[in-house]
Amino acid sequence: MQCSKIRVTQTPPLPMFHRWLFFLLIVFSSASFAQPKENRVALVVGNSAYKSAPLRNPTNDAQDMAVKLKGMGFTVIERSNLTVKQIGSTLREFRSKLTPGSVALVFYAGHGVQIKGENYLPAVDADISSEEDVPTQSLAMRQIMDVLGDAKTRLNLVFLDACRNNPYARSFRSASYGLNRVNAPSGTLISFATRPGSVAADGTERNGLYTGALLAQMNNPHQPIEQILKKVVSQVKAGSNSQQEPWMEGSIEGEFCFGECGKQMAQSGVSDDRALWDSVKESRDANEVRAYLERFPRGLFSGVARARVAALDKAEPQMAMARPPQTSAPTPTPPSSAFKVGSVFKDCEDCPEMVVIPAGTFWMGSKANPIAATQPSHDEQPQHAVSIRSFALGKLEVTQEQWYAMMGNLPSNFKGRTLPVEQVSWHDAQEFIRRLNAKSGQNYRLPSEAEWEYAARAGSPANYSFGDDPKQLGRFAWFAGNSGNMTQPVGEKMANNFGLYDMHGNVWEWTQDCWNDNYAGAPADGSAWTTGDCSTRVARGGSWFVNPQDLRVTNRGRYASAFRLLSSVGLRVARTL
Repeated sequence: MQCSKIRVTQTPPLPMFHRWLFFLLIVFSSASFAQPKENRVALVVGNSAYKSAPLRNPTNDAQDMAVKLKGMGFTVIERSNLTVKQIGSTLREFRSKLTPGSVALVFYAGHGVQIKGENYLPAVDADISSEEDVPTQSLAMRQIMDVLGDAKTRLNLVFLDACRNNPYARSFRSASYGLNRVNAPSGTLISFATRPGSVAADGTERNGLYTGALLAQMNNPHQPIEQILKKVVSQVKAGSNSQQEPWMEGSIEGEFCFGECGKQMAQSGVSDDRALWDSVKESRDANEVRAYLERFPRGLFSGVARARVAALDKAEPQMAMARPPQTSAPTPTPPSSAFKVGSVFKDCEDCPEMVVIPAGTFWMGSKANPIAATQPSHDEQPQHAVSIRSFALGKLEVTQEQWYAMMGNLPSNFKGRTLPVEQVSWHDAQEFIRRLNAKSGQNYRLPSEAEWEYAARAGSPANYSFGDDPKQLGRFAWFAGNSGNMTQPVGEKMANNFGLYDMHGNVWEWTQDCWNDNYAGAPADGSAWTTGDCSTRVARGGSWFVNPQDLRVTNRGRYASAFRLLSSVGLRVARTL
């Protein structure tokens, strides 16, 4: 083999604008290469509407996964709330779409049980009173494996978010938890939401913790599937405080990516790899270096690029916390007798800007169940009248700059001075407030759940502060439809009628209240509800990766008070006047 000599010349680093322009040109030029033509078929099932133990997330999980897979070239057979009668026809349809050499994918979210070492996925209308009823009223994992084995597919991927507690265990002779290991055909990779024999919790947001992490990692389609699943493990462990750890079994030959993977380097060429690296190697912006790694995860310079990112990330807290020059003095705090409704004030340089909220009475909660009848949820009922005294609420969510000024650390997954702080527990929020009070000499606190909803409504009786049309959310909120799968700087969207920003989306916001399953007996004076399950606290507002349904002003989230949920929970402070 002949090798031509390559002359390497040193060129000065390009200005930032040109580096990004160059990067975009490379990306767009590579986009012209068509995705490999292969038959990709997916069976996607989400079961929520069980008679005895309904679940909140699985139908959402299945819907979101189906949309994602269709965009990646899969033919999708989707079933929400699979019934006993539909099991046979669903398997036949799936088998009919598979051809030798194709890629098959199975995704299931819902209840799963094991009987004598065999795994079963019960239908939503299953009438199970003993172990003998399970095989005849469930989709058996053995049936799925047989279909995949008979089809002579090239590659099989199976994702099982099916490790909730066994709802039928009391009627079984022996209670087994979680799912058992699966004997799979050659070329099959199986990912469980948690270890065999363990259980995973149903989520409190639109998606379960495992499926949410999987969907997020699939947004990087050029990663090999093994890398995606390793990152899912890390994300779920971090999000569950190591209480849930996904598990992978089986093996595949070669590489598989949802997008382009092994061909990526060959198509783009070594020259593009070197040119892009030359354009970012001197950058002090870690995201520019990450752009190289996303484009060339196994590139010529991937090792040094990862080291460069690590060094920049280590230095980032100091860079992120560097403040711009103070152009004007902070607005002084007026005497308590001089607070005017709608006025904005700060108690100290590092204190949040606060908005004075007027006193008033409103109807808290929902008149009727806003969740589909197949997913009964009554935690927003009964609707009840609440009277609120005037108080002050943060104009913005607490930023990383403000957190760092009080706490001296930066726990967030996404880094940026004006991004909301996240990955903070309820107890972390209490410590932040303690230090804020010590510095300011004032009475800051978390808002009560009633105060939060009153302020979020800003006088609106509708689902959102601006009305009932979810198409308007993009003007007011960062959410799954526009966030780019990350938090965004606070205050960039429109404020509600009280002058508060990001009350919908960006990050969930802790409240002071303990969790109660509904509003029966809730305080009517706007105070925090401090009885109930106080190991779990209420969060409000939705986050950057939820859908419009979960951004309603009445929607309630709940998390363990010691839980640091990955990049989706932050805070907004209140202050007694």
